[in-house]
Amino acid sequence: MSVRTAFAVALKLLRTKRGLTQDDLSKKVDQSHVSRIENEKTSPSLESIFELARVLELSPVALMALVCGAQDSQSAGDVLKIAEKDLQDIALLKDSIPLEIEESPHPRVVSAAQARETVQALKGKGFTQAEIARELGMAKTTVQRHWHRSS
Repeated sequence: MSVRTAFAVALKLLRTKRGLTQDDLSKKVDQSHVSRIENEKTSPSLESIFELARVLELSPVALMALVCGAQDSQSAGDVLKIAEKDLQDIALLKDSIPLEIEESPHPRVVSAAQARETVQALKGKGFTQAEIARELGMAKTTVQRHWHRSS
């Protein structure tokens, strides 16, 4: 079963169980959009999924568990157990996700910063550029570049 069909089936089921009409759902999502979703003419956006779940008074995860279950011929409970295992396997089940992912700098940037610090430290001890190049096994031009930059 396609995701579009599974979503349509799950949405109709939930709407019916809640005793709601398409018009009732249109408080947050346009009624014609709800109709197109239920008739498998379109797929909902992520924002629409959250809004539909809110109107249906359940979590977006519960809504998507029903959709995934319909798609794979499984119960929502089975889908949630699989999701729980997946998250546990990657050690994210009990962790909060930070709002911003801290990107680590490129290894070359880290290496260059370390080289610059080392060159500056040896410069501070009175080494010449030639001595630093020999000591670190660096090209003289590389030492010269780091020599003139501050950390």
